[in-house]
Amino acid sequence: MTIIYFILILGVVVFIHELGHFIFAKKAGIYVYEFSIGMGPRIFKFNRYKKVKTKDGKIKKVKDETDYCIRLLPIGGFVQMAGEEIEVDENIPENMRLQNKKWHQRFLVMVAGVMNNFILAFVVLLIIGWTNTISTNTMYVDQTNVEGLNTGDKIIKVAGKKTTYYDKLALELTVESYKLDEEKTEFNITVKDKNGEKKNVSIKPIKIGKSELVYGRKYEFKIKEQLVKGSKDKYELVVKESKNEKLKNGLVIIAVDNVQVENSIEFLEAIRDKEDSITLIVKDKDGKITEVTTKVEEQKDDELLGYSYGFTITGPSDKGFIAGIKYAFGKFFHTLCQMFWTIVYLITGDISLNLLSGPIGIYKVVDQAASIGIVSVLSLVALLNINVGFINILPLPAFDGGHALFLIIEKIKGSPVNPKYENIIHSIFFVLLMILMIYVTFNDILRLF
Repeated sequence: MTIIYFILILGVVVFIHELGHFIFAKKAGIYVYEFSIGMGPRIFKFNRYKKVKTKDGKIKKVKDETDYCIRLLPIGGFVQMAGEEIEVDENIPENMRLQNKKWHQRFLVMVAGVMNNFILAFVVLLIIGWTNTISTNTMYVDQTNVEGLNTGDKIIKVAGKKTTYYDKLALELTVESYKLDEEKTEFNITVKDKNGEKKNVSIKPIKIGKSELVYGRKYEFKIKEQLVKGSKDKYELVVKESKNEKLKNGLVIIAVDNVQVENSIEFLEAIRDKEDSITLIVKDKDGKITEVTTKVEEQKDDELLGYSYGFTITGPSDKGFIAGIKYAFGKFFHTLCQMFWTIVYLITGDISLNLLSGPIGIYKVVDQAASIGIVSVLSLVALLNINVGFINILPLPAFDGGHALFLIIEKIKGSPVNPKYENIIHSIFFVLLMILMIYVTFNDILRLF
């Protein structure tokens, strides 16, 4: 099912983007050779028929000039239009070539894909906001075992940088955690307590690896939090995916080496420094308490999944028509801001290229989203559309924003940029983009093993 979700989600994102280019090209009267979803070898093609009026007033069906195709690799798509290439296709009338259209028509064709992605993302966010109870400001501390941090404290800064919304908070926490090394193991966050007083609190993150526990270590089990039977808001920590015969799935974890734990935050803190073995005190469904010792081994090829900061966050919730609209606008804008700051941190080196993901990384995220539920899948659809739209509108050659930039230059200077030089620049950046994609995909493959 993950493969099906992956193909459908990427297919929707690509289709809606290319459909924007296609619709505005057709409205402008541009000859479109092909509208394709996917890249690589063609596996399916059809041509639609349209009704036209003949000179004698009769209506007849004629074959549309555009080939509608599906190609093998679900990693992109394209709309091939007359007039994009340097060589002129003399078989196409001049008034149907892209470069002969009015400036505003060409500009709209270039940015229409991004517009479509943004519109779809906003609509999906509206659906999520209208059909769910959503958090309006997830910035408040909930569970915590960090000294000086209390339930209800509002996080306002991370390492001196303002965090006025959740996406910025998550990004800054990740960036500061990524900077840590053996010498610098902690950073400060600034919070405002219930009385409005500000204070700095030291955070010492724990790296999380493939085991979903401490990075660089191999465990015989995984853990999860689940609702206590018969309760609506009380959780317990249980064993899952155990390879230890004595540690059965579903056993409730009470303590680690005689240190009581009630949630995953306390559990991770308790095992942070356990490098050889862990002794768990567990309880079965009949209430019988047992002590089980499990092995811990080094895992050199571990994959960094994220960080545990010693606290969870929450915020006030709301639902309804107005709340849904506020959520959609807020989430859309905040995601765009997060994308902007991510690009900034990539340029400054605060975020490594190694943290970027390609199609394989997206596949893993799709798998995680599908396991959580439909709301998570819809959120991913919205996020991917915003990401694709934002990346494509960047004023860089080979992107839609790059084409739009050359049109703006044309408008300013009063004449088109030499098509030969423009195509060379786009080609160079396209090659660089492909090299980046290969690098990112190679890293994704390495993380699988």
